[in-house]
Amino acid sequence: MPRTRTVVALTCLVAVAGAALTAPVLWLELDEAAVPPASALHGLPDDATVTGEDQGCGSGGCWLELTVDAPDGTSGTELAGAVAPGAEVCGVRSVVDLRRVCTWVLDADASTTTFGVSYRRFLDS
Repeated sequence: MPRTRTVVALTCLVAVAGAALTAPVLWLELDEAAVPPASALHGLPDDATVTGEDQGCGSGGCWLELTVDAPDGTSGTELAGAVAPGAEVCGVRSVVDLRRVCTWVLDADASTTTFGVSYRRFLDS
C-alpha cells in the first residue's frame, strides 16, 4: 500500500508540474489581443523619443503603433532604416514566451517615424 501511495503522489506531482509549465505557454499562444510593450521596440537610439502610442486590432490580432521623434541630425527615414531595415524585423522574446516580437515601419517623414510592433505566435511560423 505505501508503494501505491508513492506512485500516486509522484504521478500527481508530475501532472501538476507539467500543467504549471505548459499553462503559461498555451495562454501566450491563445491571447490574440496581446500587444508588446513600447519597450519591445529595440534598436532605437538613446536620444530618440517615443511621442505617441496607439493600439490597433484586426483579423490577425492586435499591434502597437509607436510614433518616434528622430534624434537631432537624423531624419525619420534614416531612423526607420536603422530600426527596421527590412520589411519586417522579428526577434524571439524569451524561452518561455514563444511569440516573436515583430517591428515594421508604418510611416516615416522628415522628423518622425511610426512603427508597428506586434507579437507573432510560434504556431503562426
